[in-house]
Amino acid sequence: MRCKFLKSGRIVYTFVNLLIPVILITLLMSATQDVNYPGYKLIEKRFVKELNADVIFLEHIKSGAKIVKFVTDDPNKTFAIAFKTFPDNDYGAPHIIEHTVLNGSKNYPVKSPFDVLMKGSLKTFMNAFTSKDFTAYPVASMNDKDYFNLIHVYLDAVFNPLIYSDPRIFKQEGWHYELLDKDSAITYKGVVYNEMKGAYSDPREGELSYQVFKNLFPDNAYGFESGGYPYAIPRLTYEKFLDFHRKYYHPGNSYIFLYGNAPLDKELSLIDKEYLSHYTRPTSKVTISDQKPFEKMKDITGFYPVMPGDDVNNQAYLSLNYVIGHNTDQALVMALDILSEVLVNQESAPVRLALEEAGIGQDVSAASNNYKQNVFQIIVQNANPADKDKFNTIVRKCMQDAIDKGLDKEVVEGVINRMEFQLREGNDAQKGLYCFFRSQPTSFFADDPFLGLEYEKPLSEVKKSLTTKYLEDIIRKDFLDNPHTLLFTLAPKVGADDEKNARVLAELKNYKASLKPEELEKLVRESKDLLEYQKSEDTPEALATIPLLSLKDISPKSQFYSIDEKNIAGTQLLYHNEFTNGVVYMNLYFDVRTLPQELIPYASLLSNVLSLLNTETHSFGDLNKLLNICTGGFHTSLVTFQQDLEDSKMMPKFCVTSKAMADKTDKMTELTLEILARTRFDDTERLKNVLTRHLSQLEASTKQDGYAVASGRFPSYFTKTGLFSEMTGGLDYYWFVAGLMKDFDNNSAVIIKNLKAASALLFTRGNLVSAVTADPGTLESFFPQIGKLVVSLPDKPAVLNDWALDPKPKNEGFLTPSKVQYVIEGYDFKQLGYNWDGSMRVMNQIVSTDYLQTRVRVMGGAYGGWSSISPLGTVTLNSYRDPNLKQTLDNFKGVPEYLKTFEADEKTMTRYILGTISSLDRPLTPSQKGDQAVGFYFNKRTEEAIQFDRACIINTKVSDIRRFAKMMQDVIDKNEFCVYGNADKINSEKSLFQNLVTIQK
Repeated sequence: MRCKFLKSGRIVYTFVNLLIPVILITLLMSATQDVNYPGYKLIEKRFVKELNADVIFLEHIKSGAKIVKFVTDDPNKTFAIAFKTFPDNDYGAPHIIEHTVLNGSKNYPVKSPFDVLMKGSLKTFMNAFTSKDFTAYPVASMNDKDYFNLIHVYLDAVFNPLIYSDPRIFKQEGWHYELLDKDSAITYKGVVYNEMKGAYSDPREGELSYQVFKNLFPDNAYGFESGGYPYAIPRLTYEKFLDFHRKYYHPGNSYIFLYGNAPLDKELSLIDKEYLSHYTRPTSKVTISDQKPFEKMKDITGFYPVMPGDDVNNQAYLSLNYVIGHNTDQALVMALDILSEVLVNQESAPVRLALEEAGIGQDVSAASNNYKQNVFQIIVQNANPADKDKFNTIVRKCMQDAIDKGLDKEVVEGVINRMEFQLREGNDAQKGLYCFFRSQPTSFFADDPFLGLEYEKPLSEVKKSLTTKYLEDIIRKDFLDNPHTLLFTLAPKVGADDEKNARVLAELKNYKASLKPEELEKLVRESKDLLEYQKSEDTPEALATIPLLSLKDISPKSQFYSIDEKNIAGTQLLYHNEFTNGVVYMNLYFDVRTLPQELIPYASLLSNVLSLLNTETHSFGDLNKLLNICTGGFHTSLVTFQQDLEDSKMMPKFCVTSKAMADKTDKMTELTLEILARTRFDDTERLKNVLTRHLSQLEASTKQDGYAVASGRFPSYFTKTGLFSEMTGGLDYYWFVAGLMKDFDNNSAVIIKNLKAASALLFTRGNLVSAVTADPGTLESFFPQIGKLVVSLPDKPAVLNDWALDPKPKNEGFLTPSKVQYVIEGYDFKQLGYNWDGSMRVMNQIVSTDYLQTRVRVMGGAYGGWSSISPLGTVTLNSYRDPNLKQTLDNFKGVPEYLKTFEADEKTMTRYILGTISSLDRPLTPSQKGDQAVGFYFNKRTEEAIQFDRACIINTKVSDIRRFAKMMQDVIDKNEFCVYGNADKINSEKSLFQNLVTIQK
C-alpha cells in the first residue's frame, strides 16, 4: 500500500525532507522527556543569578501539572503543591478542604496523617495555607528518607482523600449540628467554624478585610471569604464541598515546587508514577476574570461589635483601597511597596505627618496585597467616622503635592536600598518557602515562575524613580485618576453582631423544631457517634501505613553554636564566626537591672521611641532616611536570659540590634551612637505623636491576638521573668502607657525626665556587652568601628538593683467581644521541687499531639490545643480559638491520669521521639545562629548540657513518661489559669475566677 501511495521519487523526496526536522525535533524532545525527565516536557532550564541556582520548569505530559525545581545544595529540602482555588461564596470550601484532605487518604487511612506526622517526623516545616486565590501544601525536611515520605503523604492527601467516603471528616473539620441530649439546644461545631469565629474577633483582620474586599470585588472570587465567613459556613453542604474538590484538585490546575539537594529524577519518578500518571489533561483551564473597574469611588460604612460600656470615641478604622494593575507586573508590585513606605509608613511620610497634624486617627499604615489584581490599602486606626471625608481629602492632597513637587529622592533611595538589602541578604532559614512564595503568583497568573524570582530587572526599573517621575506617574494614574477606589469606614457599635447572633440562634431553634422525634434521636446518635469516632484510636494496621524513620535516622549530635570573646575598650565583645555574605549583624546588650524598679516600664517605653525621635544633629525624618540608606535594619527590644536556667537569676537586657554591609559598618555604629547618646526626649510634640501611635498599636494588639494577651499575662502569676515581661510588654504595660497618655500634657515632664534617667543609667560603657556575627574576614575590620562606639559611651560602672518582684496568682477572665476563648493553665514545676529533664520534651510532645489534640481540638472543636514546657520551669496547657471554657479546663485536669496510664509500643515511642527532635533541629539563618550562641553564653548552657538533653530525649522510655504524672498533678493542683474570651461565656462561668477584667480601663 505504501508503494502504491508513493507514486514518484519526487514525492518521496519531498516527504522525507519534510519529515527530517520533525524527526529531529521528536528525537530532541524524546531525549528531553524520556532520558532526562521521563513523562515530563522541559519548558525551560535557566540559571537564576538572584538565587545562585538553576531553576528547571517542567510540564507533566499526561496530566498537565507544572513542576518547578530549584536546584541548590541546601539540605533543607522543600516540597509544595499549590492549586488555584477560587471561591464563589462565603461558605469556606477552600479552607475546609485544606483541613479535611489531611484527615486520611487512600494509601494512609488513618484519621489524620498530618497529626501522625506532627507527632513523629523530622520535618523542619509542615503546614497548609488557604489564600484568597490558592491553596498550598508545603513541607520541608533535612532528612532524605523523611522528605520523600512527606511528599508521598501530601500528594496522597490532596489527590486521594477519604472525604468522599467518610462525611465525618467534613463534620469534624468544617461544621456540623451537635446535639448530645434531645432536650438540649442544638449548636454548631467544627474546627474551621471556630477558627474563623476567632479570626473575625479581630476587627481589622476580620470584618474590615472582609467588607473591603466584598465591596472592591463584587463580581469575582476576591469578593468572597475563602476561609469562610462564620455566619455563612453552615450553608456549605457536603455535596457542594465535594464538588469544590472535584473542580479544583486536579494536577492540571496545580503547580508543584521542589527545592534543595534531593535528586530530581527520584522526585519526578515518585510524583509521576504514584500520582500524576493516573490523570489526563483537563479540557479547560481554571481562570478568574478581572473585576470590572468602578465608574467612580465607592463610599461605604460598616460596623464591628464592642462591649457595652466601652468608649467608642476614636475607635473607628478609616481605609482607602485601590485596585491597581496585576501582580505579574513585578516592577509595579515593587513600586507599590515603595510607595507604601514613601507616602505613608516612613516616619516623615507626607500622609503620616498630615494626618498627625490634622488629628485624624492615632496610627496609619499602608500595604500592597499582590493578588491577581493588586490592592493597595491605607488604613487609619483609632479614628472617628466623622473624619472620613477629611481623611480622603488629605490623602489626595498629599498625593497631588507629591506629583507637583516631586517625592523626596533621598527617602525613595533609602526605601529602595532597604528593599534591595533584604532581597540580596536572603536572611530566611526556610529558603524553599521563600522561593515558593516568590514564584507562586507569577506561576499561576503568567505561567512564568522566573518572573517572580528574577528581581534584578524590576529593581532596575524602579530605580529609575531616583532620576525620573516614575513613581509620581504611578501616583497620578493609579491613585488620583483611578475610579476603582473604595473609601471604607469600620465603626464600633455595641451589639453590632446581635442581629446575626440572634439569627443563628433562631436558625438552630427552628431547625430543631422542624425535626421529628426519630430525627432528633438520629441527630443525638450521630453526634455521639462522631465523638466516639474522634476519641477512637487508629488501628495498628492503619498506623503502619504511615512511613516511620528509625532512631538511627536521628543525628546523635546536638546543634551548638559557640562564642568567642574579646576585650574592646574595657568592655566585653562576644563574636560568632559565620558566613554571612558580607553582612555584619551587631547586637548591643545593656543590663536593665541598672534601673530602679519604678523605672522598669520605662525601659520598654524607651525601646519603643528610640530612632523615632529627633536627635541633636538629625531630625527624625533625616535619621530615618540615613538608617535606610546605610543599614539593613535597626531596632531595639527587651530580652531576658536566665543564668543556669533559674528564674531567680533573671538577666533582662536592653538589646540594640542593627545590620549593615561590611563597607557601611562605620555609618551603622555612628548612627547607633547618635540614637543612644543624643536622642532629644524633650521635643514634646514629637514625643506625643510617637507615644499616641504606640498606644494605638498596643490597644490594637489586645483585640487582634487574645492568645498573646493571655499567654503573656499567665506566667506573671508565678515567675519573676513572667512578671517582668508583663510589666514591659503585657496588659500591665498597656495600662501603664494608657495612663500616661490619658493626660499627656500634664504627664509629659515626668515622662521626659524618666526617659532621660533610664537612658543615662542604661547606655554606659560599664553596662555594655556587645555581640557580632559576621564572616571571619569581616570581623577584624569591624572591631575598630565597634571600638569607636564603645569609647564614646559614658565611662560609668554598672550598679545593678535587686528588684522586689512579687508574682501572685490572679486567675483572671478577660471580658471581650471575642467569639471564642483562649484558655491557659499551668505552673512552674521547679517551684514544686522538680528538676529539668530532657525527656520532659517528649512528654510535652505526647501531651500536645495526642491528648490535647484529641480532647481540645478534635473533640472540643477548638482550632488548637497543646502544651508547652520550658527548661526554665514553666509548663502550660493551652487552647486556641476555643468555643469552650470549663470543658477545656476539665480536659486539662485529665492530663495526669493520661500520663499515669500511658502506653506505647516501640514504634509509637520512636514516632514521639522523632517529632521531639524535629522541633530542635531547625535550619537557622546566620543571624539566628549568632543569637543562639549569645543565648547559650548568657544562660551558661554548655555543649555538654545540650548534648545530655538530646541523649535524654533519644533514650526516653514509657516509664519516663509515666513518672511525670505526679508532676503534672501537682501543677494542676495549683489551679492557676487565665482566660481571654467572650464576656457572656466567661460570665456564665464566673465562679471559676478570682477576677473578671475588662481590658479597656
